[in-house]
Amino acid sequence: MNLLFNLVAVQPIHSAKFHGGGSYGEVIFWALVKRLYGKLAEPVGEPAELAEVADASLSLFCAYDSRKYLDPAILDACKTQNIPLFDISEKTPQQIIDENQIDTFYTPLYSLEKKWAIDVKDFVFTWHGVRALEMQYSWAGVGFAKKLGQKFEALVRYRESWKKYFYKPKYQDLARRMAESLTSGPEGRKVRTITVSEHSRASIKAFFPELMDLEIPVFYSPMTEYEPEGFLPPGVAAKKYFLLTSGARWEKNNLRAARAFDELVGMYESQGKSFDYKMVITGATNARAYLRHLKHKDRFVLLGYVESKELEFLHKNAYAFVFPSLNEGFGYPPVQSMRYGVPVAASGTTSIPEVCGDAVLYFDPYSVSEIKNRLVQLLDARIYADFAQRAPKRYAQVHARQAEDLEKAVDFILKR
Repeated sequence: MNLLFNLVAVQPIHSAKFHGGGSYGEVIFWALVKRLYGKLAEPVGEPAELAEVADASLSLFCAYDSRKYLDPAILDACKTQNIPLFDISEKTPQQIIDENQIDTFYTPLYSLEKKWAIDVKDFVFTWHGVRALEMQYSWAGVGFAKKLGQKFEALVRYRESWKKYFYKPKYQDLARRMAESLTSGPEGRKVRTITVSEHSRASIKAFFPELMDLEIPVFYSPMTEYEPEGFLPPGVAAKKYFLLTSGARWEKNNLRAARAFDELVGMYESQGKSFDYKMVITGATNARAYLRHLKHKDRFVLLGYVESKELEFLHKNAYAFVFPSLNEGFGYPPVQSMRYGVPVAASGTTSIPEVCGDAVLYFDPYSVSEIKNRLVQLLDARIYADFAQRAPKRYAQVHARQAEDLEKAVDFILKR
């Protein structure tokens, strides 16, 4: 098998340098390297060691975009392990496939861009969900965006007309190809997919009934476990802050959670009561979009992008983690916090209840008052202790399934 892995999917997209689909793709990449070479090259920055090929029936090729950031550890692994790495700024994906007799293409994140509508014998991808069709449009996304290009994207993305004339036809074509592959015979073109949650599988079939009879395996989204390293921002004490992440992305809905915390601070002040907590928001490169809506600006610490180990450090030392996302295919961040026994309050929508089970406090993500209600509950010592005990137990359950499903996902890609 000549397998082309799409590393562009793990590179920055939209306003996010790091994103869930990219993290997912990196773990799949390292698992394939392990399967090919019989050992796992270290995925957190250490130089990869050359290993003899353990599976001679598989040849791995990779495509990336040299104009975007790519984890140096991945670049080093490709160089050291002699994995051919092709730049899509120099050759189209189809040219790479044709010139290297590629029979299987895998992308950890499906792209609607025309250049990825490629012809290959076996097209395999992970379908994380249909957020583009599920999400409700809001003008707030325009004001939340920082750059002009991001504002334009927010202006049209999730509009019903955009869904009808852009997203739906693109996905419809994909669904048609998948349905046709069911009857194409052993020598015909195949389009195969896996997904990361029962919610995502149901959404795919609900929007595309022609796929009702298609078997779509659910393999929980794997994640790399980084050891926490770093330090707290000035003026922030351990266990004295609520944490939010992915601050630049409107669909993560962090502004409503920030407003809820802002009201909470005001509530304590109105009663003359001491309240020494802060809220830390990572990835908040659009600070003005937050601060213009907040009264108690000194209670908010807005950070830019933080590296993975530092983010783990922030998860570990938080008093609680708040996850108000409007739409998820899986949802890594609550699991990251539960690893350390940190209580979580989260949106009760899409895949989040499936992943988090009964280990978090849920709220309506569109209701600022309900989010504030859950923050008040987390300040109750009895409730806090209860969810602090539930968190690591749920993490252990999810983590065990992630490890098991990772091997199944690799088997699926390789048709084993």
